Amino acid sequence: MSASTISLNDRAQGRRQTKSGKQPKPTTVNPDLRARRFMAFAIALAQAANVLSAKPVIAALGIVALAVCVFVKQQPRSLIWRGLLMLLTVGAGVLVFQQYGRLFGRDPGVALLFILGPLKLIEAKSTRDFMVVWGMALVLYVASFFDNLGLLAALSVPPVIIVYVAALRLFDAPSTAADARSTLVHHVKGAAAHTLLGIPLAAMLFVLFPRATAPLWGMRDTSTGQSGLSEEMRPGQIAQLILSKETAFRVEFEKRKPPTAALYWRGPVLREFDGVTWSVGTETAARMRGDFIHFLPEEHEREAIEYTVTVERQDTRWLPILELPVAYPSGPAVEQTAYLTDAQQIGVRRAATGATQYRAQSFARGNYEAPEPAANSAEMRTGPRQLSPRARAFAAELATQFPDPATRVGALLRHFNQEKFFYTLNPPVYGGARGLTAIDEFLFDSRRGFCEHYAGAAVFVLRASGIPARVVTGYQGGEYHPSGYMIVRQSDAHAWVEVWIDGQWRRVDPTAAVAPDRIEMGLQQALPETERMLVNTRNWLSFSGLANTWEQANFSYTKWVIGFDRDRQKELLKGLGLDGINAFTALGWMLLAITASGALMGGAWWLWIKRNERTLDPAMRMWRSGRTRLAKAGLPIDRHETVTSVMARAAAWWPDHATKFTEFSRIYNAVRFAPTKGSAPIEKLSSVLRSWPSAHRLRKAR
Repeated sequence: MSASTISLNDRAQGRRQTKSGKQPKPTTVNPDLRARRFMAFAIALAQAANVLSAKPVIAALGIVALAVCVFVKQQPRSLIWRGLLMLLTVGAGVLVFQQYGRLFGRDPGVALLFILGPLKLIEAKSTRDFMVVWGMALVLYVASFFDNLGLLAALSVPPVIIVYVAALRLFDAPSTAADARSTLVHHVKGAAAHTLLGIPLAAMLFVLFPRATAPLWGMRDTSTGQSGLSEEMRPGQIAQLILSKETAFRVEFEKRKPPTAALYWRGPVLREFDGVTWSVGTETAARMRGDFIHFLPEEHEREAIEYTVTVERQDTRWLPILELPVAYPSGPAVEQTAYLTDAQQIGVRRAATGATQYRAQSFARGNYEAPEPAANSAEMRTGPRQLSPRARAFAAELATQFPDPATRVGALLRHFNQEKFFYTLNPPVYGGARGLTAIDEFLFDSRRGFCEHYAGAAVFVLRASGIPARVVTGYQGGEYHPSGYMIVRQSDAHAWVEVWIDGQWRRVDPTAAVAPDRIEMGLQQALPETERMLVNTRNWLSFSGLANTWEQANFSYTKWVIGFDRDRQKELLKGLGLDGINAFTALGWMLLAITASGALMGGAWWLWIKRNERTLDPAMRMWRSGRTRLAKAGLPIDRHETVTSVMARAAAWWPDHATKFTEFSRIYNAVRFAPTKGSAPIEKLSSVLRSWPSAHRLRKAR
């Protein structure tokens, strides 16, 4: 059969396909082993971001499943293997339900993704399957920001995004391709270019988009454990918190700074006691309407301390506030929900459970006027009569010897100071399970304890002697950064006492009587030498060199990114000359910024493509131009087809121009694979390409 006959047959076949509306489709190639391994690496990054928050058994099973993915080269086709995968999937659901008690919710969902992502990758075959795995892994990585909002997590975002974009590119680029641009390095570079182009647009949207009262990434599962103070206090609880090196919050004082001895940051006030646990109690809900202390204008001018608090992660409804507050805090996250209790606590009806920033005013005072608590109030109750009989007898003895309440409190503090009491992080366990003799054992036997032991015992004795008292938890002290702001860490957690005497609630700190260095010089100086290294945060995190720079960067990130609320946005826009704009104007500026950013990114992308094309030899550039023209004319072309095969099919589709296509193929192969000196062949190849009809004319010729 002659070549002309073949051409006529091909042309007739092409016409039949055109009339039926169907054209041959490029061959679909599924992702290869390289894409499978790279996707396993992407899942590993997502698992690494969540491994500390996952249950150990969940983390172990997910890592084992991922290790299996590395050794699987293709989708298991045996019914036995597929049945085993089904059993593992069902088993993963049962395990998650057994660990969390439910299958729905944030933490169970993350656990399921931790395991099911690798299992899905094992059976993945088509590009669609790989896309499902890609989406599961990306959601798993994003979920890590519910627990980790630090600067280190933020710095991991660009490289992780590059990995995920490169994985998308690899799904459609089999390693069997002859094109050298399909190498892994090429796709990673391309993903990096896409990511860099998206950064300006993301930054503009971050600055201009209207801010919510609380960031989405600050939302946490209510069933998860808290990292700071809670509404309950058990013996040893604060001592365990002391071992944490985490930052609780940072404070920026605007004018005057309080003295070190007055740095009491008020938190939950504990009224109820069951023998083991001090708690906020049920009466707090009825006491959510308090009044600020009365003061004269000259007192405010002389004593008021204005400051801004940036909380790393707000776990409770009680905001840390310097004693005593004189006004409600301001800030989008708190101004609509803040309230004051009769115990001078600042609470919020809806805890942000994330980074929170607010501005407050306080007096550095340890007493305030208040009505006398009722005889049956929580501040007077001492629990069952069988609770700590020796402590009750000691309280009765104090009441007999010192009828005056103020003198009685002083006598109790002298008792702590003059007797052999020890301040330690490792006291013995007191009272057993029921705790009926815990206070007795602490006061009269061991006499070794931490701030919660001294505060709890003091409140019990004072109540038993007839003086209203309650436990106050919070933070005491802090450390100034060289930049001027104060850092309060979890290791500064503290508990002290409030007693009602002569119409006032007065701060009393039994710890100061036992270990005065705790108040004046910090926790480390108050502990025994053998325990100081446990809380040696000042040496481990000393403000010098790299540590100083990292702390400053972390605070700036928390303040301007995590804490970028409505007020911060207004402050930034004011600096840009956009102060006081309304919502519609802000929307217009945002659309304009998106348009400008998109134009810049498009221009940069076009320049990048042109730069890459200039690195190609002239013959390759001409082939790409010709291939694009034929594709627009309707010729189906697989990206991995050779020039010879494409030109042969083009000649069959458009026989009137077959000579031009055949000539282009001959000259191109001669230039590329049998290069000759001089520019004549390149010029002739260019001349042949220019002689081709346009894509529009070729479509009409079909």
